[in-house]
Amino acid sequence: MKYQRAGLPARTDLTSRRKRMAAHVMVRGLDLAERAISRMLVEVTPPAEDPFYRVPENLEEISPGVVLDARPVEARGFRRVVRADAWQVKFRSTDSIGAATSGVTTVMIPRWPFNGSVRPMLSYQCAIDSLGAANDPSYTLRQGNQKELPLMARALRRGWPVVTTDYSGPHHAFGAGLVTPRFVLDGIRAALGFEPAGFDAATPIGLWGYSGGAFATVEAVEQHPSYAPELNIVAAVAGGIPVDATSSNRIFHDGTIYSGMAVGNCIGISREFPDVDLTGVLTPKGRAMMASAAEMTVEQLVMSFPFLQWREYLTVPGVLEIPGLRNALEAMRLGQSTPTTTVYLYHAVHDQVLAIADVDKLVEKYRREGVDVTYRRYRFGDHVIAALTGMPSSLRFLSERFGSPPRRSFRHDRHRSLDHGPTIGARPDRARGGKSGTGHDERHV
Repeated sequence: MKYQRAGLPARTDLTSRRKRMAAHVMVRGLDLAERAISRMLVEVTPPAEDPFYRVPENLEEISPGVVLDARPVEARGFRRVVRADAWQVKFRSTDSIGAATSGVTTVMIPRWPFNGSVRPMLSYQCAIDSLGAANDPSYTLRQGNQKELPLMARALRRGWPVVTTDYSGPHHAFGAGLVTPRFVLDGIRAALGFEPAGFDAATPIGLWGYSGGAFATVEAVEQHPSYAPELNIVAAVAGGIPVDATSSNRIFHDGTIYSGMAVGNCIGISREFPDVDLTGVLTPKGRAMMASAAEMTVEQLVMSFPFLQWREYLTVPGVLEIPGLRNALEAMRLGQSTPTTTVYLYHAVHDQVLAIADVDKLVEKYRREGVDVTYRRYRFGDHVIAALTGMPSSLRFLSERFGSPPRRSFRHDRHRSLDHGPTIGARPDRARGGKSGTGHDERHV
């Protein structure tokens, strides 16, 4: 596969030799890694140049989730083809201002048998985290570059069909989330209506995602009762959950190693929230930086823009002072609607970016509202490690809800790993007599 990389504007805000050297090493390391990986991928037409992705005309009279087009594809891990029959399915959805648009989901039907009574569907939300189409699963699965394929492959080997949707919408609004639940739920509707997949209206559906995919998963189950109540969603699993961006403001501070994430959030949110006046507060250096970042993935953003001193790029004191940004972040906070399905949430206590206190509060709120929540706090490892350590219990939880429990049930594992210390997110009905959902608190010990 041919490798191309856009140039970056010169950095004058790196005031220490140590940071200049670290930033140089990060950019050089990214370049070398991308060159090496590109040699192992399959040449695929980018979505911007592929007619299949074009939005059809006259969609207003078509219902959300209706199939518009489909084509068979091969899903790959690098150059190795996945043992599944796969299709890309284009469907009708709705953008952030309510206009009809289209999206694409990938449907994978495994060639392994399912041992339960009714074959389920797993809607897996990848952490897309990109300002362009480079991380959309419909593209990365064909390239062989989907980092979360090993998790989806575990589901496929259980005989579960997997559906994964490009949910960031037509503007690739990284961090915004306005269209995310609609695209996820309409992608599921399209998969159910796609005849070769063999689903029907009674198909039990589970959702799963980590990090950015966790945000998409929780958003979808919160909007499920009002937007797509006909879907038989029986379980949702989410880990490494970005509940409230305003409390993870270390990425918005000067000089942090994660400052490239703030660049992506600012660009993505401004694409969906017209009240966010990013352009009006950029300095000339800021405009050059934002232009160079316009199509980047989160990995490229972090490696390209570490240790930013925002006074060089903004005419306001800091990122959170960009007009309209705080209101937009508040509008995107999870927990503003109530799921009606059973939920399993997990998070690393020492997550280096996303505050676990926010997840604790979300669990408490859900339980007050009657949601059945199982919650696991991993006391060892960070954001990346928890993605791996949380996989076995996530699969067991989904197996139980799909009616095909593994040899050792999730319930047995839950009691084995229960920490009998102080409970996190204690059930408020025992303390105040209020309404609460059922649930379990767990810690990895």
